[in-house]
Amino acid sequence: MGVPELVPDMDQPDNGSGDLAVMLTGGGARASYQVGLLRGLAHHFPHLRFQIITGVSAGAINAMFLAGKEGTLQETAELLTKLWCDLRCHHVFRPNYMALLPFRSALKTVLPRRLPGGPHGLFNATPLAALLRRLFACPRRDMPIRGIQRNLDKGLLKAVALIALDYSTGQNVRWVQDHHSFEEFEGPNRRSSTAELTVEHVLASAAIPFVFPAVRIGDRWYGDGGIRLSAPLSAAVHLGARRILAMSTGYQRTTAEASRPAVEGYPPAAQIIGQLVNAIFLDAIDEDVTRMERMNELLLQLPPERRDGMKPIDLFVLRPSQDLARLAAKYQRYLPMSVKLFTRALGAHETESPDVISMLMFEPKYTECLIEIGEHDVEQRLPELTTFLGENIRPVSQIRR
Repeated sequence: MGVPELVPDMDQPDNGSGDLAVMLTGGGARASYQVGLLRGLAHHFPHLRFQIITGVSAGAINAMFLAGKEGTLQETAELLTKLWCDLRCHHVFRPNYMALLPFRSALKTVLPRRLPGGPHGLFNATPLAALLRRLFACPRRDMPIRGIQRNLDKGLLKAVALIALDYSTGQNVRWVQDHHSFEEFEGPNRRSSTAELTVEHVLASAAIPFVFPAVRIGDRWYGDGGIRLSAPLSAAVHLGARRILAMSTGYQRTTAEASRPAVEGYPPAAQIIGQLVNAIFLDAIDEDVTRMERMNELLLQLPPERRDGMKPIDLFVLRPSQDLARLAAKYQRYLPMSVKLFTRALGAHETESPDVISMLMFEPKYTECLIEIGEHDVEQRLPELTTFLGENIRPVSQIRR
């Protein structure tokens, strides 16, 4: 996949520690963990602001709240907390029962006129679309999220990017909205373009293939941005970030945990799908982090005059201290019956780490637990975060009242 894209400082002033970016990865309902991280950061660093915000898949929802809502980080974190704690599955999706019917494809060949055009996903994301349009006051499909431009105009934000996959070309696309004309970053399997971001862009970035239908923007159809995303951190780097706070929803297993089988016998569909989900949506960030750390080490060994204008990127990764997929198994009884039937058909009950369930677990018992874990993980790494965020940003506990 190559090395991380550390770009030269072309025409950018050195403003000390540099612009701070946050990168929010996907993971379905597991993105509620990021809300706990944001809430923990807001509590200890009340004046913290992210100049650059990038999001992909379910992380795009949280990214849009950070970019599109006015107010402090603490106020935004509380809005996100309320959103995620109030969510139920029926607020996010409803089943497409016709898609779940066996032999539908065979029936269509026999009775093509009797069966209308089928659904394009196992679930319909119309409820989520309606919810987001209401929250961002965007009743029309093409209406931009006005709060983003207001924050850009006020200088509270420098750039925001969402990532999706263009199904028609197979290219990874980065939609960017910023306060000036950014330098486009292109490649064989990716492109970037300026856009006034809408709810449709968020829905497209989060449209898990086969689970949720693709989203049409212009004359193209788009799906989940985690597909073919080999370098999740590169968008933030190209937009000028010199410090990146990456928020992953993937648990990093120990060697012993990774070697322990999660199923016995032939793997059920849920286990196979879970491995695909992790490979597509979670593993990329770990690989990109490793590449960036190695590149940083290499650059630091070179004198500045031999770095060809490149600078190391200060990187901090926050990830769950617990396996969020394994945790989901404890809460699957709270799922609505329609989702239980779907996950049972896949054999999710046969694996100890049901990733499929964790992505669809939009229920308060689970999301509240993940938010608490996120807050706890910030507490556990507070000294490191204080160093990373800079001496001028002190934890609230150190501020004299």
